[in-house]
Parts: sequence; C-alpha cells; structure tokens
Amino acid sequence: MELITDWEHHQAVERMQTVFSIGVFDGLHLGHKHLVDMVIKKAAKLKVASLVLTFDPHPLEVLAPTAAPPALTTLQQKVEILSDWGLDRLGVIKFNREVASISPQNFLFQFLDKFIDPVVAVLGPDFTFGQGAKGNAETIIDWLGRTNPKARVLIADPRRGKDGVYSSSQIRQNLKSGLVELAAKSLGRPYRLQGRVIHGQARGRNLGFPTANLGHIHQLIPAPGVYAVRVNLDDGVYGGMTSIGFNPTFNSGIPESQPLTVETNIFDFDRFIYNQELSLDFMVNLREMIRFKSPEQLVRQLEKDRQNAQLALPRPE
Repeated sequence: MELITDWEHHQAVERMQTVFSIGVFDGLHLGHKHLVDMVIKKAAKLKVASLVLTFDPHPLEVLAPTAAPPALTTLQQKVEILSDWGLDRLGVIKFNREVASISPQNFLFQFLDKFIDPVVAVLGPDFTFGQGAKGNAETIIDWLGRTNPKARVLIADPRRGKDGVYSSSQIRQNLKSGLVELAAKSLGRPYRLQGRVIHGQARGRNLGFPTANLGHIHQLIPAPGVYAVRVNLDDGVYGGMTSIGFNPTFNSGIPESQPLTVETNIFDFDRFIYNQELSLDFMVNLREMIRFKSPEQLVRQLEKDRQNAQLALPRPE
C-alpha cells in the first residue's frame, strides 16, 4: 500500500483513475470495513486504484480539544489495518487550523483533483467535509460533474450488528465500561492499545509477577480491571494479563487521585523490554479492580487471574 503524507511535495506521475473515500475512520470498525471494501471491490472491478483519505489527528482535537473523543486507533494501526484489507493508497492529511479553514471546493482541488482522475466516490451516509463541514455528497457530485461527468457517487448504508449500528462512539462506551468483548464484535478484531514500556515501581516483580508498564499511550484506555490479553512485541505474540487501575492495594486516599497504570504480566517471558514498543489486544475482562487487605491476598488472586487468563486465551497455532 502506498502511503501519502506530504501533500505539498507529493508529485503524482499521472492522475490515476481512482475509486476513493474520505473520512476520519477512527476505530476502523465493521461499518468502516464495509465502506472500504466497497472502495476496494469497485476499484478492482473497474481496474483502477483505490484510495482512502483520512485525517491525523482527529479534527475535534484541533477544533474543540475538550470535546474530542479519545482515539481508538493510532495512525500506525490505521496504516496496518488498511494495508491488510487490500487498499492501494492511503492519503493522510495533517489536520490543523489551516486545513480546517479550507473551503470544500478548495479542499477537493488541493487534496484530490491534482492527483487523481476520480471514477467513483464511496461516502458514508452522514458525510461532511471542509470549512464548517459545509461540504457533503452534493458537493462531491457537483465536483465530479465538472471533473469527470461519467463518475458517480455511492453512499454506503450503515452496517448493523446485534446491538445496533456499528459506531465509534458505541465502541468507546463499551471500552469505558470494560466490555472489551462487545467492542471486539463491532471492531471485527480485539481492541488494541499501543504504547511504550516505561519504568514502574517494581511492585509486581517483588510479588513474583513482573510487569511491563505501558506509557506514551495516545488512545482510549479501557475501564479499570484485569484483562486477558495478547501481547505483541517485535519478536512475536505472547499471552498475558493486564491490570488497569490506580493500585488500590498500595495507594491510599481517593483512587482517582492516583495515576492510572497499565501493567502487564507477560506469560513465559523474562526479558527486559524497557523503552520498547508494545501493543495489547484485549481479549477478555477477568474481573474488576479490587483493594486487597494485604500483598499476600493480592498474590493469591493474581495466581487465580493468571490461570483464568490462560484458559481464556486462544491456544497458539
């Protein structure tokens, strides 16, 4: 998959015939997959290129930071997922105040018209873009009429699961409630949290359960609790259990006043991995966060958690 991030200096050899879509696509859930699959399949049928334009960061992080939802996917994850789905080209627009002020017509010229010969646009049912979200499907239709009268617009219908329409907001709510298995059903895969291993207070190691402490996280962190996880490192995938919380057994006072930690005990693993990139796939919620009366009581529970996590995790193939 070709990744385009530097639009000012990107030089297209020719305006490729293209089926395209535009959107934030945070989470890349099953509703998004339906839309992207339409792009890819239509492009394959017409023997042209497939393109998705997305934004980084989420526009609300620039326009209304206090109202911006926590991200479900990092840009790296978007690249990996869309590449796996079979997309030809991903265009990433660095969203800032300048981009936000571009009119819909100028947006199309600056980010599309110079680089592609549009054949089909596949849009979501509530699609808007450009300054003040004034652009919509009608804007795209008018532009296509001037650019390529034979081009057309397809509107993707919303996709539904047993619990309703797939949506990023519902996935966020599920994760905030610790319902990682429900979130996975909407995503079509386990929720993945990405970060870098940082130094902790070594409490887990002293208890016989050494942990990798995840920091530099720029995504939504699921609700406090203990989870069975898959741990993704450069050298492979491991089973593990992750504790998210405020260390209530060791921290007194109001829990929420303590820093939230994401600590993972990786099974059958004894290497030091400080400062390495690591991601967690949340498979099963094992239990809520509990304050124990003593470290010994905590250790007994951790032993049960490890057994339950190993039972919950899929067997290696």
